[in-house]
Amino acid sequence: MKWLLLIAGCLILLLLLLMFTKIKVYIDLKHVHKNDKIQIKLTAWYGLFHYTIKVPVIKKEEGSATITVKKEQGMKEESKKEETKKVTPENLRDGLADLRTMIVHIVGFHKIVRQFTRKVKVKKFVWHSMVGTKNAAHTGMLTGACWALKGSIIGLLTSYLNFQIMPSYSITPNFQRWQANTLISCILQFRIGQAMWTGIKLLRYWKGKKANFKSGNLARLSGDSNKQSF
Repeated sequence: MKWLLLIAGCLILLLLLLMFTKIKVYIDLKHVHKNDKIQIKLTAWYGLFHYTIKVPVIKKEEGSATITVKKEQGMKEESKKEETKKVTPENLRDGLADLRTMIVHIVGFHKIVRQFTRKVKVKKFVWHSMVGTKNAAHTGMLTGACWALKGSIIGLLTSYLNFQIMPSYSITPNFQRWQANTLISCILQFRIGQAMWTGIKLLRYWKGKKANFKSGNLARLSGDSNKQSF
Protein backbone atom coordinates (compact mmCIF):
# COMPACT_ATOMS: atom_id res chain seq x y z
CA MET A 1 0.00 0.00 0.00
CA LYS A 2 2.81 2.37 0.88
CA TRP A 3 4.50 1.63 -2.45
CA LEU A 4 1.31 2.46 -4.31
CA LEU A 5 1.00 5.77 -2.47
CA LEU A 6 4.66 6.52 -3.17
CA ILE A 7 4.27 5.76 -6.88
CA ALA A 8 1.07 7.83 -7.06
CA GLY A 9 2.83 10.74 -5.30
CA CYS A 10 5.78 10.55 -7.69
CA LEU A 11 3.44 10.52 -10.69
CA ILE A 12 1.57 13.57 -9.35
CA LEU A 13 4.84 15.43 -8.75
CA LEU A 14 6.05 14.49 -12.23
CA LEU A 15 2.78 15.71 -13.75
CA LEU A 16 2.99 19.01 -11.85
CA LEU A 17 6.59 19.44 -12.95
CA LEU A 18 5.58 18.79 -16.54
CA MET A 19 2.64 21.20 -16.33
CA PHE A 20 4.86 24.07 -15.15
CA THR A 21 7.76 23.30 -17.46
CA LYS A 22 8.56 26.14 -19.83
CA ILE A 23 9.32 25.27 -23.44
CA LYS A 24 11.41 27.59 -25.59
CA VAL A 25 11.02 27.34 -29.35
CA TYR A 26 13.82 28.73 -31.51
CA ILE A 27 12.80 29.27 -35.13
CA ASP A 28 15.38 30.23 -37.76
CA LEU A 29 14.47 30.69 -41.39
CA LYS A 30 16.96 31.86 -43.97
CA HIS A 31 16.58 32.30 -47.72
CA VAL A 32 19.58 33.63 -49.64
CA HIS A 33 19.58 33.20 -53.40
CA LYS A 34 19.00 29.46 -53.92
CA ASN A 35 19.98 28.42 -50.41
CA ASP A 36 17.13 27.75 -47.98
CA LYS A 37 17.35 26.79 -44.35
CA ILE A 38 14.61 26.24 -41.76
CA GLN A 39 15.48 25.01 -38.29
CA ILE A 40 13.26 24.61 -35.23
CA LYS A 41 14.79 23.88 -31.84
CA LEU A 42 12.90 23.02 -28.65
CA THR A 43 14.56 23.39 -25.26
CA ALA A 44 13.45 22.91 -21.65
CA TRP A 45 14.96 22.89 -18.16
CA TYR A 46 17.66 25.43 -19.07
CA GLY A 47 18.91 23.38 -22.00
CA LEU A 48 19.00 19.98 -20.30
CA PHE A 49 16.39 18.86 -22.81
CA HIS A 50 16.73 19.96 -26.41
CA TYR A 51 15.37 18.70 -29.69
CA THR A 52 16.17 20.07 -33.14
CA ILE A 53 14.02 19.76 -36.25
CA LYS A 54 15.38 20.55 -39.69
CA VAL A 55 12.54 21.16 -42.10
CA PRO A 56 13.17 20.14 -45.72
CA VAL A 57 12.50 22.96 -48.18
CA ILE A 58 11.22 22.55 -51.72
CA LYS A 59 13.78 23.85 -54.17
CA LYS A 60 13.08 26.01 -57.18
CA GLU A 61 13.30 24.55 -60.64
CA GLU A 62 16.17 25.75 -62.76
CA GLY A 63 15.20 28.55 -65.13
CA SER A 64 11.82 29.02 -63.48
CA ALA A 65 10.44 31.38 -60.86
CA THR A 66 8.03 28.76 -59.59
CA ILE A 67 8.27 25.69 -57.38
CA THR A 68 6.76 22.31 -58.08
CA VAL A 69 4.88 20.28 -55.51
CA LYS A 70 3.96 16.71 -56.42
CA LYS A 71 0.55 15.68 -55.34
CA GLU A 72 -1.36 12.52 -56.10
CA GLN A 73 -4.99 12.93 -56.90
CA GLY A 74 -7.64 10.39 -57.72
CA MET A 75 -9.64 11.02 -60.85
CA LYS A 76 -12.97 9.38 -61.54
CA GLU A 77 -14.90 9.82 -64.75
CA GLU A 78 -18.54 10.57 -64.06
CA SER A 79 -21.41 11.26 -66.41
CA LYS A 80 -22.95 14.68 -66.29
CA LYS A 81 -26.42 14.98 -64.80
CA GLU A 82 -28.92 17.72 -65.00
CA GLU A 83 -30.69 18.38 -61.73
CA THR A 84 -33.55 20.64 -60.80
CA LYS A 85 -33.84 21.78 -57.21
CA LYS A 86 -36.68 23.59 -55.56
CA VAL A 87 -35.89 26.32 -53.08
CA THR A 88 -38.52 26.60 -50.39
CA PRO A 89 -38.79 28.91 -47.37
CA GLU A 90 -37.76 25.95 -45.23
CA ASN A 91 -34.57 25.59 -47.29
CA LEU A 92 -33.73 29.25 -46.75
CA ARG A 93 -34.44 28.96 -43.03
CA ASP A 94 -32.18 25.89 -42.71
CA GLY A 95 -29.43 27.59 -44.70
CA LEU A 96 -29.45 30.65 -42.43
CA ALA A 97 -29.47 28.42 -39.34
CA ASP A 98 -26.44 26.53 -40.67
CA LEU A 99 -24.61 29.80 -41.32
CA ARG A 100 -25.22 30.88 -37.72
CA THR A 101 -24.07 27.48 -36.38
CA MET A 102 -20.86 27.66 -38.42
CA ILE A 103 -20.08 31.20 -37.23
CA VAL A 104 -20.64 30.20 -33.59
CA HIS A 105 -18.23 27.25 -33.93
CA ILE A 106 -15.55 29.30 -35.69
CA VAL A 107 -15.80 32.09 -33.11
CA GLY A 108 -15.65 29.62 -30.21
CA PHE A 109 -12.63 27.86 -31.69
CA HIS A 110 -10.93 31.21 -32.28
CA LYS A 111 -11.49 32.29 -28.66
CA ILE A 112 -9.89 29.15 -27.24
CA VAL A 113 -6.85 29.38 -29.54
CA ARG A 114 -6.42 33.09 -28.84
CA GLN A 115 -6.51 32.51 -25.07
CA PHE A 116 -3.47 30.25 -25.56
CA THR A 117 -1.58 32.44 -28.05
CA ARG A 118 -1.85 35.45 -25.72
CA LYS A 119 0.14 33.39 -23.19
CA VAL A 120 2.87 32.58 -25.72
CA LYS A 121 5.73 34.96 -24.98
CA VAL A 122 7.89 36.24 -27.83
CA LYS A 123 11.42 36.71 -26.48
CA LYS A 124 13.00 37.60 -29.80
CA PHE A 125 11.69 38.54 -33.23
CA VAL A 126 13.99 39.57 -36.07
CA TRP A 127 12.91 39.78 -39.69
CA HIS A 128 15.26 41.36 -42.23
CA SER A 129 14.84 41.22 -45.99
CA MET A 130 16.57 42.47 -49.12
CA VAL A 131 14.64 42.94 -52.35
CA GLY A 132 15.55 44.42 -55.66
CA THR A 133 15.22 44.49 -59.42
CA LYS A 134 17.37 45.92 -62.15
CA ASN A 135 14.92 48.84 -62.47
CA ALA A 136 15.16 51.54 -59.78
CA ALA A 137 11.51 52.58 -60.06
CA HIS A 138 10.28 49.00 -59.83
CA THR A 139 12.58 48.37 -56.88
CA GLY A 140 11.15 51.39 -55.07
CA MET A 141 7.57 50.22 -55.60
CA LEU A 142 8.45 46.67 -54.57
CA THR A 143 10.17 47.92 -51.41
CA GLY A 144 7.14 50.01 -50.45
CA ALA A 145 4.78 47.08 -51.02
CA CYS A 146 7.00 44.80 -48.91
CA TRP A 147 7.08 47.35 -46.08
CA ALA A 148 3.28 47.51 -46.08
CA LEU A 149 2.92 43.71 -46.17
CA LYS A 150 5.52 43.14 -43.46
CA GLY A 151 3.96 45.80 -41.23
CA SER A 152 0.53 44.19 -41.58
CA ILE A 153 1.88 40.72 -40.73
CA ILE A 154 3.75 41.96 -37.67
CA GLY A 155 0.70 43.95 -36.55
CA LEU A 156 -1.38 40.77 -36.75
CA LEU A 157 1.23 38.79 -34.79
CA THR A 158 1.41 41.41 -32.02
CA SER A 159 -2.36 41.20 -31.59
CA TYR A 160 -2.22 37.42 -31.08
CA LEU A 161 1.10 36.84 -29.30
CA ASN A 162 2.56 38.35 -26.15
CA PHE A 163 5.62 40.24 -27.38
CA GLN A 164 8.16 40.84 -24.59
CA ILE A 165 10.36 42.94 -26.88
CA MET A 166 9.81 45.22 -29.84
CA PRO A 167 10.09 43.32 -33.14
CA SER A 168 13.10 44.21 -35.26
CA TYR A 169 12.46 44.24 -38.99
CA SER A 170 13.77 45.97 -42.08
CA ILE A 171 13.75 45.89 -45.87
CA THR A 172 16.89 46.86 -47.79
CA PRO A 173 16.47 47.74 -51.48
CA ASN A 174 19.01 46.56 -54.04
CA PHE A 175 18.90 48.66 -57.20
CA GLN A 176 21.60 46.71 -59.01
CA ARG A 177 20.14 43.23 -59.49
CA TRP A 178 17.28 40.86 -58.79
CA GLN A 179 17.22 40.09 -55.11
CA ALA A 180 14.82 38.31 -52.75
CA ASN A 181 16.60 37.37 -49.53
CA THR A 182 15.04 37.09 -46.11
CA LEU A 183 16.07 36.14 -42.59
CA ILE A 184 13.65 35.36 -39.74
CA SER A 185 14.81 34.49 -36.23
CA CYS A 186 12.47 34.28 -33.25
CA ILE A 187 12.20 32.74 -29.81
CA LEU A 188 8.82 31.69 -28.35
CA GLN A 189 8.13 30.50 -24.82
CA PHE A 190 5.12 28.82 -23.23
CA ARG A 191 4.28 26.31 -20.52
CA ILE A 192 3.48 22.70 -21.42
CA GLY A 193 0.48 22.85 -19.10
CA GLN A 194 -0.99 25.77 -21.07
CA ALA A 195 -0.70 23.83 -24.32
CA MET A 196 -2.20 20.69 -22.73
CA TRP A 197 -5.10 22.63 -21.20
CA THR A 198 -5.81 24.29 -24.56
CA GLY A 199 -5.88 20.88 -26.26
CA ILE A 200 -8.31 19.55 -23.63
CA LYS A 201 -10.59 22.58 -24.07
CA LEU A 202 -10.59 22.15 -27.84
CA LEU A 203 -11.58 18.48 -27.50
CA ARG A 204 -14.33 19.31 -25.03
CA TYR A 205 -15.54 22.12 -27.25
CA TRP A 206 -15.91 20.00 -30.37
CA LYS A 207 -17.43 17.04 -28.52
CA GLY A 208 -19.79 19.12 -26.41
CA LYS A 209 -20.89 21.47 -29.18
CA LYS A 210 -21.23 19.24 -32.18
CA ALA A 211 -22.56 21.18 -35.13
CA ASN A 212 -26.12 20.18 -35.97
CA PHE A 213 -26.52 21.35 -39.53
CA LYS A 214 -29.94 21.30 -41.16
CA SER A 215 -29.38 21.65 -44.89
CA GLY A 216 -28.59 18.45 -46.82
CA ASN A 217 -24.89 18.73 -47.70
CA LEU A 218 -23.88 20.05 -44.28
CA ALA A 219 -26.23 17.72 -42.40
CA ARG A 220 -24.03 14.79 -43.42
CA LEU A 221 -21.25 16.31 -41.29
CA SER A 222 -23.47 16.11 -38.21
CA GLY A 223 -24.59 12.56 -38.96
CA ASP A 224 -28.10 13.41 -40.19
CA SER A 225 -28.51 11.98 -43.64
CA ASN A 226 -32.28 12.34 -43.79
CA LYS A 227 -32.21 16.05 -44.61
CA GLN A 228 -33.05 17.17 -48.10
CA SER A 229 -30.31 18.81 -50.14
CA PHE A 230 -30.36 22.56 -50.23
